[in-house]
Amino acid sequence: MDLLAQPAVRVFAFWYLILVLKMLMLIFRTSATRMRLSTFAAPEDYAMVGAAPAAASAPDERIERLRRALQNDLENIFPFFGVGLIYALSGPSLGMARFLIGGFALARIGHTIFYVRGLQPHRTIAFLIGMTLLVWMLLLALWSVL
Repeated sequence: MDLLAQPAVRVFAFWYLILVLKMLMLIFRTSATRMRLSTFAAPEDYAMVGAAPAAASAPDERIERLRRALQNDLENIFPFFGVGLIYALSGPSLGMARFLIGGFALARIGHTIFYVRGLQPHRTIAFLIGMTLLVWMLLLALWSVL
């Protein structure tokens, strides 16, 4: 059986891959910021570039903000993978799948942008929209397996 032949599974696959791409971009941006600021994660990283580790100082907020945005993605996109896949496999209408799955993904993209830029209440609103859509999918998926 070709799972990607199912329209809702294709919607899920598309948006999940977009979210993974977004996370990879955040990882690369964090690394690039570390390199630009010469603020590394471990002593061996300093040694690799021929520098001494920085004296104990407060972490750079620019790097920490990127790391927190990625951590938040890990905490939210990981559950979406299972919930969204089960929901997509349950045979929902294509319109509802696009709304819930695409809406979740767009909320997560917005959340990351707002987090990195330090924009409140936008970040919280994007988070709540994403959570609402994820819980909605969860309930529909749970109903379909009962």
